[in-house]
Amino acid sequence: MNTKIMFPSMVNYYRKLNNLTMEELAKKVNKTKSTISKWESGQRSPKIYEIEEIAKLFGVDPHIMMFGFDYKETDEIISKTVKIMYDLKKDRQEKVLNFTEIQLAEQNDSLSSSTINLRKYRDEQETSTLIVHGLESAGEGEWQEDDLDMEVQIPTNEIPDEFDELAMVLGDSMRPKLHNGDILFIKFTKQIEIGEIGVFRTSRGNFVKKLKNGYLESLNPDYEDIHFCEGEMCEAIGVVVDYYRK
Repeated sequence: MNTKIMFPSMVNYYRKLNNLTMEELAKKVNKTKSTISKWESGQRSPKIYEIEEIAKLFGVDPHIMMFGFDYKETDEIISKTVKIMYDLKKDRQEKVLNFTEIQLAEQNDSLSSSTINLRKYRDEQETSTLIVHGLESAGEGEWQEDDLDMEVQIPTNEIPDEFDELAMVLGDSMRPKLHNGDILFIKFTKQIEIGEIGVFRTSRGNFVKKLKNGYLESLNPDYEDIHFCEGEMCEAIGVVVDYYRK
């Protein structure tokens, strides 16, 4: 019987182990409840960096989240260890505890090398060459450049089905959702819904921000939201349908 537990079941397992609802987990990893539901049902595969983020949240080696673990085997090891612990005297129980703490520390130290291996795995994936045409500010708006025409290599399975343009984020005002250097997949539209992240052309420069009722929101509390005076220009270029992070 195959007892291998893979990513969809593992998300569900660790979510419940940490007493989290789908809504609570979604909030912690800046996703929607729908995304968590699709992960757990296997309808949607996560991106590499998403696996790393959720593994870090649960304190699990990213390799385990990616390639799974044998639940039956792990459960048997834990059960045997607990039974032995009950039979040991207190001083020996403390020695076992100290040893397990050392093992945990060494494992945590090795997570960085695990991440490197995951990056290597990504590098070996099939990629497509796309052109980034502009820079969009997630800062003060001073960064703006058209016709950048910079080639980027992006794993084919991380490219959305529909988009019109690529742009690169400059700045950190949209962290933790968007990071400096992220590649944005933009769908051209003048109609952006309240709460959506879009690219906007303003009299102060081009911005990637979250549209609110009457202003543009910065997700990073270290940056101010953008409010406009009467007569100032602000128009939507497009909505961010997805993004890629190296």
